Amino acid sequence: MRRLALLCLLALAGCARKLPGPDECRAFALQSLGIRPDVPAAVLEQRPRLATQADELTHTCLTKPWDYELLSCLRGGGGGQFCMARFEQRRLLSGTGIEH
Repeated sequence: MRRLALLCLLALAGCARKLPGPDECRAFALQSLGIRPDVPAAVLEQRPRLATQADELTHTCLTKPWDYELLSCLRGGGGGQFCMARFEQRRLLSGTGIEH
């Protein structure tokens, strides 16, 4: 029984995370709006429209879920429609878009 538990633990440890987490999604959202990720929250609060847009992008990144390849494409200046089309294609090919 211990061996089985140890094997399961090792298998889980070997599973590489391929999806961005909350901090990475937030940093991406801010950068895509032209805001440095290290800007204090108080500064963002002075611009409620930008704050709302950043929250929406962060939420979408986490709940869709987006992958690193999409974030890289968007950061690299790829067109939004082009990057999203490639992302949707990857999701369809994988069945869920979530890789473990």
